[in-house]
Amino acid sequence: MPDVPVGSARITPAARPPLERSSRRVRERVLGELGRRILSGIYPQQLALPTELQFCAEFGVSRTAIREATKMLAAKGLVVARKRAGTIVQESSLWNRLDPDVLSWMDATAPDPEFVRGLIEARLAIEPAAADLAAQRASASDLAKVEAGYLAMRAADLGDLAACAKADVAFHVSILHASHNPVFAGLAGLIGQALANSFRLTTSVSRNYSLTLDAHGEVLEAIRLRQPEQARARMRALIDIASNDLVNATARADTE
Repeated sequence: MPDVPVGSARITPAARPPLERSSRRVRERVLGELGRRILSGIYPQQLALPTELQFCAEFGVSRTAIREATKMLAAKGLVVARKRAGTIVQESSLWNRLDPDVLSWMDATAPDPEFVRGLIEARLAIEPAAADLAAQRASASDLAKVEAGYLAMRAADLGDLAACAKADVAFHVSILHASHNPVFAGLAGLIGQALANSFRLTTSVSRNYSLTLDAHGEVLEAIRLRQPEQARARMRALIDIASNDLVNATARADTE
């Protein structure tokens, strides 16, 4: 067996000591549970979390695990440590909503209309421009991916919200990549996750899903025909449907 130079060996995740893997799982379990509780309002904004000792007793973990989890929550903007006041839940306006962990925790909580509204405003700023660029720059492979997303939307069972959401996200993400703008492409993953979360609130109350499908098809056609201005306008019209759905969802929630 050949000698392995000193310092050349790398420890892969699978090769990590059992204690290290166990410690990481404990931290992630505590972190995820605390994150979901904050997002769902179990721990109200601007109030202190339970003490470290209370968490240790509840989760059966060390104070070190609790401290590591709260530090990670702080890095995501969810909490802040204050002397003599403890760990305080931050106002939601300070939360990093596009953090991958935060987005995944949001899947386990009720959709937040304020966040969905903010997402729609961001999409109106980004996606029409991306569609414009895609109409100018998309390759044959790019167009095939956009079309695949659209066809998946048409084929999805309208009673299967998860399948509809997956296809819809694929359509929009493929257009961001087809823009060949590195910033838009870099946002694709985060916007895709955010879209999947907001989809539960907006599309689930759509009164005319066929209208939504037709609007997606019109965007695809404008990109395929190399019509940048049309692609921009049709993408904006498509996102306006989601905006109207949000208004309907909010109105329905107010009457329930």
